[in-house]
Amino acid sequence: MQTIRPDRAKVLLRSIGPFLVDFLQASERAGADFGAVEEATAVALDRIRRHLVTAGLTAAVEESGPFNCPDCLRELSAWKLGPRAIATAQGDGIYPAVRYRCNGCGKDHYPVEAANGLEGDQFTTGAKAVIAESAADLAYAHVSVKLAGSRAICVSAKEVDRTAREVASWRAEEEKALVNAVFGEKASQARIEGIDPIESTPDLYPMQGWEPDTPALICVDAAKVRSPVKGPEGLLWFECRAGIIAPANGNCVGNKAYVGGIHSPDELFDRLAAAWRRGDNADRTVVFAADFGNWIWSRARLHFPNAVQVLDVYHAGEHVGSAAIAYWGEKSSRAKEWKSRARQLLMRKGGPRSLLRALVRMLRAGNAVDADALRREFRYFYANRRRMPYFEHHQKGLPVGSGAMESAIKQSCVSRIRQAGMKWTHQGAHAVLGLRCAKLSGTLDQTTDRKHDSLQAKLRTYLPANPGVPA
Repeated sequence: MQTIRPDRAKVLLRSIGPFLVDFLQASERAGADFGAVEEATAVALDRIRRHLVTAGLTAAVEESGPFNCPDCLRELSAWKLGPRAIATAQGDGIYPAVRYRCNGCGKDHYPVEAANGLEGDQFTTGAKAVIAESAADLAYAHVSVKLAGSRAICVSAKEVDRTAREVASWRAEEEKALVNAVFGEKASQARIEGIDPIESTPDLYPMQGWEPDTPALICVDAAKVRSPVKGPEGLLWFECRAGIIAPANGNCVGNKAYVGGIHSPDELFDRLAAAWRRGDNADRTVVFAADFGNWIWSRARLHFPNAVQVLDVYHAGEHVGSAAIAYWGEKSSRAKEWKSRARQLLMRKGGPRSLLRALVRMLRAGNAVDADALRREFRYFYANRRRMPYFEHHQKGLPVGSGAMESAIKQSCVSRIRQAGMKWTHQGAHAVLGLRCAKLSGTLDQTTDRKHDSLQAKLRTYLPANPGVPA
């Protein structure tokens, strides 16, 4: 077992000793009041946290090395730079910064900083992970307050923004690599040679907890984001898009895949299709449900050719009401009746076909209040007639609506970027939505872990002659 340097242990105990004494005294005064003990514990932990972090960082630096130059392989000379304050996942701390110089090629090196993401930065990858996790849920100013109180991490709202964008860029790189592994030119050539490039990509959307025969529901939708740019009628809005892959069986508690950002339709579908293929779902029944957005169905047919396409029954019901108003007028009792019974009309056996026949009769009667609107609604239902066998889908246990997507768009977009007073640039909204979707998918922490591992790999380039370090 590795022994601890006695002087190091004594320094740490000396620094935290007074806080431990204060804690014990406060506990003795508490008597049988366990609440007072809990408060004293919280105070003690806050007071000793920085000392523990600093002691750990110092020990890690002092016990590292020796380092060799990765270029000429000569041993590097260490030059002490003095104490440096940084933020870790467990709070602020100080470590003895060291600059290393190669006496052969004359280059300066900072291996400790390179291995921990501290080159030109004050936050470790662990701290960035904690900041990004919080930024996925909260306004940046709230993140600053929360982390100062819960983890003693001092980070301004501006630094939260910068860190969120950095971590989001890590995630975006992984998403791009996955898309390239599925659709890229090199990927096609690799498959010809018998290599599947998908296997080398991280599983960003693991569909864990799904039963093998559970059908999947895929949905896409869009939402508006308010920008700080003013137009003739006030602040301008732009569109974000999101998609979800979820168990079609509402009783299944398996992971869901969330994809979202300021994506073009093609970008969104590329990412969604790549997530689907990465999950090895070739034999799984899939339902693609959405409203009648012009950007949706042709891409759904291209990327998910085997999917059962379903026009969301709730959106269809709204058009039933619109057709009734177009024929009878908004105040008509018949229009109100159709509107209230719209979903019931669509869900019964042969309901959509009966609806189309009724609309044809209405058009031929020639007495509609708004004939143009009625023709528009007829075209809507006729174009979607093959996506509306709701009775048959319901009998098979398949979903007939995109309620999961309505919930997903609220969770992934609306609840985060449409909070009171929020205004976003395209880049800022894209970054936070990327974090939000990664967290909802349950894999944001895995992205930051992989980034930390890749940085730690840099340290190995400084240790070519150290047999104790794994290659």
